[in-house]
Amino acid sequence: MINIEKDKLGLQDYFYIGYLYLIILGIVSDAIFYGIFGVSYLNYTTILDALISPISLLTNNWKISIFLAFMFWVMHMYFSNWMFKVYAYLKVKKWYKKIYNIEKWDKKYEKLKNRKNQIPGLMFIFFLLFVSMRTGMGIGMKHKFQTKTITPNYTLVFKDNEQLNVRKIGQNSAYFFYFIPGETEITATPITDNLKQIKRIKKERK
Repeated sequence: MINIEKDKLGLQDYFYIGYLYLIILGIVSDAIFYGIFGVSYLNYTTILDALISPISLLTNNWKISIFLAFMFWVMHMYFSNWMFKVYAYLKVKKWYKKIYNIEKWDKKYEKLKNRKNQIPGLMFIFFLLFVSMRTGMGIGMKHKFQTKTITPNYTLVFKDNEQLNVRKIGQNSAYFFYFIPGETEITATPITDNLKQIKRIKKERK
């Protein structure tokens, strides 16, 4: 009988898996986000845009980054030895024995200990968290724009020097997505062919 050992993944393999993971994450999350506004985002994006999108969102939104990092840490703790240490500490307590069936939970924790798929599981959970967050952002933003007056936050300067105050929804390497105050549909403008400048409007201090 010949024993065939499974080849361990090398650095290049992890890089490739991470590359594909970010692309899929970017495509799915952005397609859902813009789809809420009725935009077929796949017609406006590239592989590079999909790859950069999750990273750009996290680096530009520290609140989102903190929330996702915290949730990821909680799930990591749940799947790591920390969870088993807490259980080992609690299961000898009398009050804990009265609430839980120790024998039953011993079997469940033993199965979890033997699992080798922690990283894929965490990647899947992060995927769900990220996509859910983007969906919530899209729904919340759409509801806000439907119930309140759209306040411009950017000024677009076109190549013919015409200026337009708009509400930015998003941007990738080729297109700028925005609402024009008074309109209900998103406009996608090619950046290279049409825009001369994109200027942020400073918020007025109250």
